[in-house]
Amino acid sequence: MYVVKNYSIKKESIEDMVKGKRFNPSLEITFTDKTGTYTHKIGAGNSDYKDVYRENGITYLLTRNYGLSYVGLEVFKGNDKLGDIFLQSDWDIDEFLGKNGIEKAPYNIIKILDQYIEV
Repeated sequence: MYVVKNYSIKKESIEDMVKGKRFNPSLEITFTDKTGTYTHKIGAGNSDYKDVYRENGITYLLTRNYGLSYVGLEVFKGNDKLGDIFLQSDWDIDEFLGKNGIEKAPYNIIKILDQYIEV
């Protein structure tokens, strides 16, 4: 598994927002690797910490927000979303990741949470 460092995050277009019937634009992540350029709509917020990893053609986006105490993992293959998991309380985070799990290394959090993604 390797870290994707060269990516950009921007708000989706107004047209996509209207088509998706959203009142606020979602964020989109775009990156290029040796297999192509990919853009995914993501559930992360502007102030979240984001870590992006790739392995065997699969993209892992880990989102953490320390102030609001949540952790999320979204998994993509090509242009398709394979699944996601979202933990929204200290209790959930500790239950899945162990005590102070939000502080673990991103790679370790991804490996733990990836087990709960149903493909």
